[in-house]
Amino acid sequence: MGIVSGRRVRAVGVALTLCIGLSACSGRSPATATATSTRADAPSPSPSSTASQVPLTQARWSQEAPLPVGVSEVGVALVGRRIHVLGGYVAGRPHSTTHLVYDVDTGTWQTGVPLPVALDHIGTAALGDTLYAVGGYGPSGKPTTGVWALDPGTDTWVARAPLPDARTAAVAAEIGGQLHLVGGRDLGGDTGRHDVYDPGSDTWTTAAPIPTPRDHAAGAVLDGQLHVTAGRPGGMTVHEVYDPASDSWHTAAPLPTGRNSVAGAVLNGQFVVIGGEDGAEQQVYSEVEAYDPGTDTWTALPPVPQPMQGTGAAVTDGRLFLPGGGPTAGGTDQSTLLQVLTVPQ
Repeated sequence: MGIVSGRRVRAVGVALTLCIGLSACSGRSPATATATSTRADAPSPSPSSTASQVPLTQARWSQEAPLPVGVSEVGVALVGRRIHVLGGYVAGRPHSTTHLVYDVDTGTWQTGVPLPVALDHIGTAALGDTLYAVGGYGPSGKPTTGVWALDPGTDTWVARAPLPDARTAAVAAEIGGQLHLVGGRDLGGDTGRHDVYDPGSDTWTTAAPIPTPRDHAAGAVLDGQLHVTAGRPGGMTVHEVYDPASDSWHTAAPLPTGRNSVAGAVLNGQFVVIGGEDGAEQQVYSEVEAYDPGTDTWTALPPVPQPMQGTGAAVTDGRLFLPGGGPTAGGTDQSTLLQVLTVPQ
């Protein structure tokens, strides 16, 4: 992504942001079928930075209703009161049309209308009440240019203007009613490219590229600015922030624990980065770290009980939802756990 999560892909974003064959999470697409995830690690909508004065260190993890099927390398985004989980790896295999929907109010899952194309590492974000799935690895194992919008009136996927550059494992986020897709991998490898989609005109334009090209990063919008950190190659700590008012990036305090295939979201006015794996795909992280823009510092939060990589996060009502993901490094295993970080009210 965040929504998006979110890893190769990996993310909300949303984004999302899977490993098999040549190593679904090596940052390279497996020769045989391997999102975005994208992960896309798909970032979630950003709550107000003054939402609560309760320290995030007092937040606690719990579990809610498990997913109907284990997934990883998915796109994740919140639309209204529902969390959407798109594409990804299922049963150790890349590319799927999976669409799972969690109703926050009833605590139940249902199956959404399947994606029109089997994908993973999708860039996922919500613009108003419309859910978007952007890029990702397709059945060929290569980054794609497809852009799909879920029409809220007909509950059908509609093709929109394609990406100007095939992309996967990028950060997708909503800023000012537009969809920003940052970094990821294109047909040439890691890129710093930054494309912006206007739903009103159904067109893409180019914005300032992120200074450090990367994929499988965490991203989220906080106080109108897009924060991006972690990612491949390796396990990055570089933390860069985009200001749409000046169309420019600046560097903020680095992430304490370098990793990739992470989930990112904003919770109580802080940028929270969850889980991930190392560049060698040997270790999955339980670390959860939160960035406070007021002090330009990071704080360790309670670790996620089941370490996870290859998913995204969504936030609502002072709760951060982490659906599924890979409990082991790479793309072999997928989890059905729904882990929830709750801030006391």
